[in-house]
Amino acid sequence: MTPSTVSRVMNDSNLVKPRTRQRVLEAVQSLGYVPNKAARMFKYGKSRIIGLVVSAQHISELIYNAGFQAQFKALTEKAHNEGYNILIITSADADSETYFDVIKSQAADGFIIMSPSANESLASMLEEAGIPYIFNMKYSNNPADIYYASADDFEGGYTAANHLLELGHTDIRFIVGSVKGQIISFNGDRIRGFMKALSEYDIPFREEMIVRIPGQLEESYAGIHRLFQTEKPTALMISNEITTVAALNYFHDHGIRVPQDLSVIGFGPSEFFRGLRPNLTNVSFDIAWSSGRIVDMLLQRIERGPVSLEPAMKPKLNIQDSTARNE
Repeated sequence: MTPSTVSRVMNDSNLVKPRTRQRVLEAVQSLGYVPNKAARMFKYGKSRIIGLVVSAQHISELIYNAGFQAQFKALTEKAHNEGYNILIITSADADSETYFDVIKSQAADGFIIMSPSANESLASMLEEAGIPYIFNMKYSNNPADIYYASADDFEGGYTAANHLLELGHTDIRFIVGSVKGQIISFNGDRIRGFMKALSEYDIPFREEMIVRIPGQLEESYAGIHRLFQTEKPTALMISNEITTVAALNYFHDHGIRVPQDLSVIGFGPSEFFRGLRPNLTNVSFDIAWSSGRIVDMLLQRIERGPVSLEPAMKPKLNIQDSTARNE
């Protein structure tokens, strides 16, 4: 048998006679042959691998975050259905230069990028290098940075605030995550939605209504502590899932009852909130939808075809046990 005949069999070519195919497969089995994927990549230009890039400082929070676990599962299932595997790649830092250095050294066909800083240069660096990528959320206000799939964050901020205002809350704090002191774009959209809801109720927006707290667990707990040493709002909107956990821990430790003393709304996938107590009112989005869109858009970019851009998905308000009327 010639090498070309073996190659045709291993690549499922219909140019091989059934008897010859059977002989090759028997030989492959007896020899324990495993196809060389790296060699195939160099020959055909595809690794069939998608890199999922996250900074090292966020990886522990993401691993223990039920929302991330659900998204990773959905991304993996979608990628597998398309003939790709997911490889997690960590970056030492969340800045654009470090992300870019890691990405350009990897032999993946394209990259899903999570949790970068608010630095808006990463997209342009990847575009200039011709590297296919998709962000898992909106991290930039640059109109050219269109390659992401997420919920309508403006609508999410508006919906959460409107629910609290309908319950009679006017002393509301919106806790948002920050990276190196900067508010990431999707939180900026949520803040604008929050401000719109306030204006419809003729409630003046005050800068102190926005509380910036980094998203790590211990920092979030400390930030909540600082807030409640000086202020006693009747309601909180919390944009980060880990900060939500830290806040609930703080309230339990300090005898603050939810929702009797304080109403709380979280943002994130509904899968994350199912294990929390009390069952948290939340603004959530469909992980299966967003994960499917992320993979579809990335594969379109990998194939160098036109990318179909769809409107952002409308978030859903799930009213549970953590919000109550302000008496």
